[in-house]
Amino acid sequence: MKKKNSDNTELAQITREIRKLQFYFNMLSGLSASCGVMIPLDSVYTAIRELSDQEAILRQKAKDHSDRLSR
Repeated sequence: MKKKNSDNTELAQITREIRKLQFYFNMLSGLSASCGVMIPLDSVYTAIRELSDQEAILRQKAKDHSDRLSR
């Protein structure tokens, strides 16, 4: 049970970080377009992708665990 709560907490934290990074990505992208300058967003996009991968793994673990419990 403790591990499940830990995974849920980690999943919630990752989800918050993804939303925060998406906000900054969109803000910087809009700023870049409105000012006509290039702002390098590769590192932000890479961080979002990496966190999304971690989120998908944790969600799959939770689904697998739930499936095992329902059998």
